[in-house]
Amino acid sequence: MQSEELSEVTKEIVSKLGSILGVRVYVAVADRLGNLILSDRELDQFNEFMSSFVKSNFKYLKVGDHSMPISGKNIMFFRISDKAMVIIYSAKGRVGQLLSFKSLMPKYQNIIDKFVRDIEPEPISVELEVEKVLPASVAIPAVPVRTVEKKVFSRKMEFFKEIYPKVTKKLKDSAKFSLTISVILNYSNGNNSFSDLFDKVNISYEEFIDEFYRLYKAKMVETPDYELVQGLCPNCKKIFYQFVPNRLLDVSPKGILRFQPDSPEDEHTFYVLYDKKRKMKPKTLPKFRAFQDEIDFSNLSVEKLIKFFGQDVFFNIFHAIFFKYSVIFLMGTDLMAQIGQINNYMNQFFGDKKAGESERIIALSREEYIKQSKKYEDCLVIDLHSNIVINEPYETEDLDFELRLFKKVLQEKEDKSQILKTYSEFERLVLATDTILTEIEMYKEINEDELIELMKTKHKMQLERSEIPIIKELADIYYSIDIRKKIIKTLVGRASDFFQSF
Repeated sequence: MQSEELSEVTKEIVSKLGSILGVRVYVAVADRLGNLILSDRELDQFNEFMSSFVKSNFKYLKVGDHSMPISGKNIMFFRISDKAMVIIYSAKGRVGQLLSFKSLMPKYQNIIDKFVRDIEPEPISVELEVEKVLPASVAIPAVPVRTVEKKVFSRKMEFFKEIYPKVTKKLKDSAKFSLTISVILNYSNGNNSFSDLFDKVNISYEEFIDEFYRLYKAKMVETPDYELVQGLCPNCKKIFYQFVPNRLLDVSPKGILRFQPDSPEDEHTFYVLYDKKRKMKPKTLPKFRAFQDEIDFSNLSVEKLIKFFGQDVFFNIFHAIFFKYSVIFLMGTDLMAQIGQINNYMNQFFGDKKAGESERIIALSREEYIKQSKKYEDCLVIDLHSNIVINEPYETEDLDFELRLFKKVLQEKEDKSQILKTYSEFERLVLATDTILTEIEMYKEINEDELIELMKTKHKMQLERSEIPIIKELADIYYSIDIRKKIIKTLVGRASDFFQSF
């Protein structure tokens, strides 16, 4: 009986929203634990996604709040009370229209609550201090402890293990060298990796790589299949070194590799474009986080991923997934399982793959990629061990939007709150896109300055120039409307692009 009464309530919501929006909407109701109390049949494809989303995020939303996962689907979650969440979905129209349900929420809060059973809030774990007093006469039997092995991955360690230096010329017996150079020359026989060589000396990595590069530059040692390049920080002129996998440069669709030098001590951050002519083009970045060489794939967070990949590579990954590109990680077979853990974590940002999405991040061996590189021209391709971007399917840019976004996101302390903050920033842009599409419908052409002023005066909306390219892409991806040529750059915008090219 209760089910029938709740069904009548949701039918009324559907009817009222349909008359307001002019599109058919579908409704589901879930309790705080993610149990679906009622759901339209058309939402069956999202059942697992909806249940998981509510269970994970209910406590992070306040009553009256809403959330819109970055899934490309017209689906929105509303926390209607302390007991329930209402999910609204439409197959057509713009997702921003679903916010109309907010005007109806006060009417249905108490009504829907009647059909949701009371559930005890999740217990808060409290660490108790227990005084340990053991009688001297009591023997405590040994209890076997089960050790859980963590999969900690060190990028440098794995990368340096695959580089095998060789001496290029026979040395005279009378030749005298420093201890470090002697070790390098004696053990560079093609059987010891670069990592093995470093382990045999007791000096810092910076000192070791300096000495190794002197021998490499003098052509006394070589690193087959890898080139050791030296460059300068564009700000302080500090030297950096990077091993470049030549085979990956050879098959790069654009003939360009992109990497962020791993220099945690440096006060500056930059990325480098390296082409087939062996020319380097460094570009300064605002420093966001220092590198961290190791990561435990079973315990991920936004902060850890940014530190591990470096801001440039992580922002590239986020950018690619945000705009519906696949991401390919080149890696050894022993790490293939770790991709699932990264996928699961990133799915929290973009909606579960069962909400109509496929795997966003795919693992591939280097050998397979080299054989079929043309097949992946429309994918972001990253070599996991070297942390080098092999291919960007979009125009190379400085990813300013992602920098601004994650500066805001990391102001939140909890990981779940960071994810919800990402949703809210995404939602702000989608709703801005929604408004802009309506406003410029009658325009044949409008420049950026005019658009910024229009949004400010008519809608009190502060639009950043760096957000306009993002809005153009969102209009195409989420609304199938191409406004790239309709919104044109102003002189200021073109000048900004010009100076960024240097």
